[in-house]
Amino acid sequence: METLTKDQKMVSIGQKKQLTWDLIEPVFRFGVLIFSIILIIVAVKKNIFFTWEFARMERGEHVLFRYLLFTSGLIFVSSLVFRTYLWFKYRTYSSSGVEDWPGVTVVIPAYNEGETVYTTICSIAESDYPKEKLQIITVDDGSKDDTLFYMEKAENRFPELVEIIRFPKNRGKREGIFEAYQKAVHPFIISVDSDTRLEPDAIKEILTPMMLNQKIGAVTGRIRIWNQDANVFTKMLSAHFAMAFDFTRAIQSTFSNVLCLSGAFSAYRKEILDKVMDVWRHQTFLNRPCTYGEDRSLTNHILKEGYGTVYQRKATSFTMVPEKAFSIFKMLTRWARSNIRESIVFARFMFNMKRRGNRVLPFFEFFSIVSLMVLHFFWFYYFLFSGFVTGNLVFRVISYSILFGFFYMLYYMRIEGKRDFPYIVVFSLFSTIFMVWIFSAAGLTLTKKSWSTR
Repeated sequence: METLTKDQKMVSIGQKKQLTWDLIEPVFRFGVLIFSIILIIVAVKKNIFFTWEFARMERGEHVLFRYLLFTSGLIFVSSLVFRTYLWFKYRTYSSSGVEDWPGVTVVIPAYNEGETVYTTICSIAESDYPKEKLQIITVDDGSKDDTLFYMEKAENRFPELVEIIRFPKNRGKREGIFEAYQKAVHPFIISVDSDTRLEPDAIKEILTPMMLNQKIGAVTGRIRIWNQDANVFTKMLSAHFAMAFDFTRAIQSTFSNVLCLSGAFSAYRKEILDKVMDVWRHQTFLNRPCTYGEDRSLTNHILKEGYGTVYQRKATSFTMVPEKAFSIFKMLTRWARSNIRESIVFARFMFNMKRRGNRVLPFFEFFSIVSLMVLHFFWFYYFLFSGFVTGNLVFRVISYSILFGFFYMLYYMRIEGKRDFPYIVVFSLFSTIFMVWIFSAAGLTLTKKSWSTR
């Protein structure tokens, strides 16, 4: 009788779990939809969403909070309406307008990524970009697994394209990117995460906006989830990514002010990086060196120099995300730290005269995002510590979360056209329950150092 090895047993268990999830998932998706519809119907019948007493702002002990609630709703609705208008205005750049493609250096920093980095490198080397104009630099940041082995495997397969930089000890992602940048020989640089796979035409597509518009300094591509079918968490994150890129970044792209060029897949003009890389590398916050949030930080430096940043939907890539709840919380907390820190940085130079282009729309976008987050914090902690948490209030909050999720489902269906739209509701509930805690933890650990998301 054949005895299975430990690895074979783990694979078998994984296959059984995946099969179980594949059977349960359609039922779960349908259950979320039915539950949401029933809850909204009940909320409407119980007059949960809106009452004339609230609208009249009648005198009483809670009149101040009614005005604050009204203000919160007004900011949300006006922001959503205006952002929807900008969303419909978004257009991608057409690569057919590019006559000659430039040389480009692709930088791939990696830490304990294993075999995944090999797939990443191969997807770039096998793209339809002219090989004579392509340079791939991989950085092994002192990995303790077999990452270097797979980098060398890729180098042996594509010796004319791939170059490896090896750090004996872990130095951090910024140092890896900076070291690779020093060896770049082309006028454009693309940053790709070590767990990200590019579509064959992705390099051409992400360079297109900069080739057609000299005012654009950097471009971020469309990030989709590589392992989205793993479980409910990855499905939820896939829906979130669709909204984060095809909604939020598309809106910001209409006025060339994308606030975060994703480190998973973004392109830059080297002439701009030449001006900012040293400052970016040695960035400090609260007198501590900055390690995380290198992508958001680099975006701020580019915007501060007066160049536009845009989103190119046609430039598609696929990235891995954590599949376990604790790892997802770690990833979201790291992102939240970056958002808090770099929002403060952006606010400092928002009206700097050196910045060119539109000033009103970036301010409106920034103001609506920050104000809604602050109000979210206020209400969450007010109800938590005031003892004003009643069954009716909990039901109202859940109802509003699902209602907002239904609104965003309409956007998602237009973006993806897939049956996974109920996961927008799942993420809406997740955000209502956990995001304040995540941002609170992030605010208390702004100086913490971290490299990976997993």
